[in-house]
Amino acid sequence: MRLITLASVMLMGLVINNAIRRSNIRSKKTNEAFWEHERSSYKAPSRPTDDLEYVSFPPGLPIGIPVDDPSLEECQRILKTLSGERIINLSGITNTDIRMSYGKENLPELSKADARYTTLLRSLNTLASGYLGLNYGNEAKVLLEFALSIGSDIKESWINLGRCYLKEDDFDSLSSLRSRADASEQPSLKSVEKELAEMIKLSEIVKAPSSSRS
Repeated sequence: MRLITLASVMLMGLVINNAIRRSNIRSKKTNEAFWEHERSSYKAPSRPTDDLEYVSFPPGLPIGIPVDDPSLEECQRILKTLSGERIINLSGITNTDIRMSYGKENLPELSKADARYTTLLRSLNTLASGYLGLNYGNEAKVLLEFALSIGSDIKESWINLGRCYLKEDDFDSLSSLRSRADASEQPSLKSVEKELAEMIKLSEIVKAPSSSRS
């Protein structure tokens, strides 16, 4: 019995060692492929970036409303500056892939354009929140709709836009917004869908005839 047990232990050890060896070989090949791709990216030729989808500011964006608040004035200043800059969302794209597609010479400027995208979303969110506090609801809605149209995943922007629709009794837009959040693959928007669903429930109560609530 002891010999059988010892043989089983030895066999299990061989199986485990073999599995570890194969795993190490796969890891080595994966690392080699990664570094080869990395090295190749530095040799890739420079290409024009005109085919990339840069952010365009819509005409008439309300970023010049008089506000007696330094932080909001700073947001307006930033947005006015950004309106004349190149902005792009490169989230999910590695520097290596950028170099492979457009050459290492274009990486610094594309990285700056990507950083401007983050600044744009944050500035739109902050300014819209400030506008809501000053009862500029329609202007806030315009800013938020623009933010979402270019891919904002800032939770506050989505919720505030939903509140704008709820306040205006725009239940169709509210329902559409909830569907967009539900279809999104961005983790930060999963809780947003639930909050928008609660707004829709509230809107249904508001729309219900008074007799049905009595």
